[in-house]
Amino acid sequence: MKAIITGSFDPMTTGHVEIVKKASAFFDELYVVALLNAQKNYLLTLDEKKEIMRLSLGDIDNVIVDAYDGLTADYMHNHGITKIVRGIRNDSDREYEQELSRAMKCFDNSFETIFIEADSAFEDISSTHARELLEQGKSLEGVISENAIPRLLEIFRSK
Repeated sequence: MKAIITGSFDPMTTGHVEIVKKASAFFDELYVVALLNAQKNYLLTLDEKKEIMRLSLGDIDNVIVDAYDGLTADYMHNHGITKIVRGIRNDSDREYEQELSRAMKCFDNSFETIFIEADSAFEDISSTHARELLEQGKSLEGVISENAIPRLLEIFRSK
């Protein structure tokens, strides 16, 4: 069975990794896909996101890292995926993710959303927090996967 986890992953955090690890135990193939949102300004390009994602998720065998400039529903149709995994950190995440779940049903009634709760240790970790730490020159330890920190710092310094 296939599933997908989408996000901006700008950059992928240890919180994202934790949700991917949990979800990967339930599916034969888990697509982790960075999407573009025209309303957001990004630190990383799609190729850079994929690179950081691969460095962060490299030890999970059944994960397929990808990026897509289009609708999640279209990607799911193109890859024969009907399950979408969404991570929940707090109550505001839950409300937002439930809205997205209802919207996905409008695209295709066969789409099913599976919600996975983040451990409390990851409750405050977000891509926004990671970008703030980068801008302030603070440590990324515990926020970004150790394997990805050197490359993320290199990308950030080059911009």
